[in-house]
Amino acid sequence: MVLMFHSVGCEKENWYRNWLSVSLNHFETFCKFLVKENYETILLEEWYRNSSNKKNGREKKVVLTFDDGYLDNWVYVYPILKKYNLKGTIFVNPEFIEDSQVVRSNLIDVWKGKIEKSQLAPLGFVNWSELNEMDSSGVLDVQSHSMSHNFYYHSNILKDIYNGQANYDWLAWIKKPHRKPYYITENQKGFIPFGTPIFEFGRALGLRRYFPDDEFVNQAIRLYETDKNNKTELLGKLNRILQDYPGKFESDEDMEKRYRYELFESKKILENKFNKSVDFLCWPGGGYNELSVNLSIEAGYKASTGTPRYNLTELNKNKDYKRIKRFPMGSFITTSKSHHYVNRPNYLVSMFKSHEGSALHKTMYYAHKLSLMILEKIRK
Repeated sequence: MVLMFHSVGCEKENWYRNWLSVSLNHFETFCKFLVKENYETILLEEWYRNSSNKKNGREKKVVLTFDDGYLDNWVYVYPILKKYNLKGTIFVNPEFIEDSQVVRSNLIDVWKGKIEKSQLAPLGFVNWSELNEMDSSGVLDVQSHSMSHNFYYHSNILKDIYNGQANYDWLAWIKKPHRKPYYITENQKGFIPFGTPIFEFGRALGLRRYFPDDEFVNQAIRLYETDKNNKTELLGKLNRILQDYPGKFESDEDMEKRYRYELFESKKILENKFNKSVDFLCWPGGGYNELSVNLSIEAGYKASTGTPRYNLTELNKNKDYKRIKRFPMGSFITTSKSHHYVNRPNYLVSMFKSHEGSALHKTMYYAHKLSLMILEKIRK
């Protein structure tokens, strides 16, 4: 079984995506469970070798994967995995890796009495020095998450107007890519002019990019200054103006060039940095299509985190290229209204057992989620 984590220990931090984080208590309780129940944590290379052998499905082997390269993976995850003699895989985007070479403090320093736990700073992204130590130790194996992790517009349908909303923080990643590693710890709202029009968007490796007309964007920003208090009216005006400024979509050639950069360049950079073969790819947000899958095969990846929801010809007929089916692990139950933290220390253990097929634990999860939805409705 392959499990998907992102962040650890930042569930209460002042961060828009803190719901991606599992608590330290949950994570360490789960690690203790794996050790107690004699589960073996393996890396993706062993998973790949075993994936064609159906008998191995009954063995107590688990792959722990961590997406995005958050700094807490160095501060918390690496020390805890090392403590319990466990290992995992960390998927990183080179564009998000910090340039600093200073190795920052982590839990190991706390255990040695060099620093107080309260002095640890887990928000942000890892740097190359920290990644090198984790990879060379054999505790966390570095693999590719593509280059950028970007979102892009994919249609000329106007959806919203930017006025500093946290869920559009990715606009700053595109505007100032060199500041991407710091988007969690610095205020980047001002990187994008208020009034910037927002179009339908999606994941970089699953779409043809749309570019709005510069003059339309400038008009939208100017109109925002006078009409910002009436969003509905402003959107109506902009939709009428948009008819004269249709924008454009990237060509087939440009789209393929962009995909190649994402897939080939990330692999090349990581292989050069760590002097090893990088064979496994995690699609950011599960965004991919026929072209990006074909290019990932051409790039030399052995497997990726694709799911069967797309009928992809090359993925289905290529027997050597594997899908990595992953099961999400988190400290929150998400409803249509909010993300709800679960206090039970053994919650990840329960979630794991649910993924393994336990009817009891699946029922417990859905009962809890239903109760939260009912409470939300009552409070409304």
